Amino acid sequence: MNLMKDKLIEFAKQIPADQINPSVDKLNDWTKNKQISNKYNRPLFKSKITARSAKFTSVIGNGDDEKNISSIETLFKSINPVDFVIKQVLIGENEKSAMTATYMVTKEHANKILMMETNFFESHHNIEDSDILTLDVPHFGERKVIVDSKERVSYLMGIDYYGEAKMSILRMAMEIMRRDRNGLGLHAGSKMYRLNIDGEIKEKGMLIFGLSGTGKTTLTCHDHGFQEPEGVSILQDDINFIGDDSSCYGTEKGFYVKCDNCPEHVQITDAVLADKSVLENVYTDETGSIDWKNFDHTQNTRAVIDRGMLKGTDSYIDLKDLNYILFNTRRPELPPIGRLTSPEQAAAYYGLGESIITSAEDPAKAGESKRVVGFDPFILGEEALNINRIKDLIQNKPGIECFVLNTGYVGEEENDISVDTTLRCIEAAIRGKIEWIDDETLGYQIPAKIEKVDLDKLSPHKFYGEEKYKQLMENLKVDRKSFLTQFNGIQEEIINSI
Repeated sequence: MNLMKDKLIEFAKQIPADQINPSVDKLNDWTKNKQISNKYNRPLFKSKITARSAKFTSVIGNGDDEKNISSIETLFKSINPVDFVIKQVLIGENEKSAMTATYMVTKEHANKILMMETNFFESHHNIEDSDILTLDVPHFGERKVIVDSKERVSYLMGIDYYGEAKMSILRMAMEIMRRDRNGLGLHAGSKMYRLNIDGEIKEKGMLIFGLSGTGKTTLTCHDHGFQEPEGVSILQDDINFIGDDSSCYGTEKGFYVKCDNCPEHVQITDAVLADKSVLENVYTDETGSIDWKNFDHTQNTRAVIDRGMLKGTDSYIDLKDLNYILFNTRRPELPPIGRLTSPEQAAAYYGLGESIITSAEDPAKAGESKRVVGFDPFILGEEALNINRIKDLIQNKPGIECFVLNTGYVGEEENDISVDTTLRCIEAAIRGKIEWIDDETLGYQIPAKIEKVDLDKLSPHKFYGEEKYKQLMENLKVDRKSFLTQFNGIQEEIINSI
């Protein structure tokens, strides 16, 4: 496959110089015929593909190599460098973690580069020195993503959805982080709390994991209503790096946010309509008004926003210190918050990447377990490596507290855990205002009480009754261990910690 990489580099060098890192004005000019008119005068585009193409993705070395190489060769025969545009980006800005990427896409789809302009930091480097290369051919007749993880090259075919382009870069950056730099890329939001502790303002850093629908973005972007001198700084909403010394680094200049909770989420809505934002698949009517709740085209309405336009952000994107990790889930058997008791247990819950399928996702499967290792659909195999390493990274930094949050309901949907309740649980935990007690049924610690939270109402012990609850949790533990043991190489103490 190295010959293919060399061929791609030579192809990139033939792209006209005025189509390399073009200005925003030039990008707007090239894409004006594709922009959908709206009364906010924001660039707005509509894609045919409206979500990531996971089912169409294959990795070189995992089988079908002959077919994949044939597809790449066919791809090269069908394209001409004069039709392409290059955008070079920097992933992160800390010298300990930063990486360079060269992204190529057809000029006809330069709207992706317009979005990338807001999403990533700018870079100017020699193409052959790129850490990551992506060739994106949206007009190709076959829908396919081919990932060459060894050579750090991705080929996107027949996909006009921006999210696939963004993740082709970040997925490879995460692979470099775990393979070459003894760290990990984490699909997690990050924020910094400024708390008044014993009369002194102290900064506390947090990572927030969770599958779609579990409140990762909501909690990452929430300020808890803190008043100065206390406060919250929103750092990243999607991907963070953690180094071998357990330091955490951000990756993106902007955020790629979902717009389905606009206009209720005022903070995000204001940023979506502000300067530098680019919208994707948001519905407009004949007058140019945006209808946030019209999902006729897709519910995956998106926007790339300038994080500087999001209230609560700061100039830095790296976590100065990591003190707390939240694992968001939605499981009716769990209390609103629990504290894990060891690095092994934290690694196990990271590995489980757990939630349930909701009725909104699939009524036929509502309530069934849904698990993605590391809450991260972008891991390129060998999941045990990630699970073992997160244990080591947490163990290397004593004092990190890890919590499991249930952001759904207890027992039945009518017994909802509100966002306010979740925020009170988090605030009490990080202020050290919770007296923790061991829960043998759950296998970790739960709060004895939390101010302004009705823990009796939200107690799974009381909802199910002790005997039934104990059996439910025993069955869940068996199910969890079965899930983890399918990944060869996970340390036994991690599996046994559940």
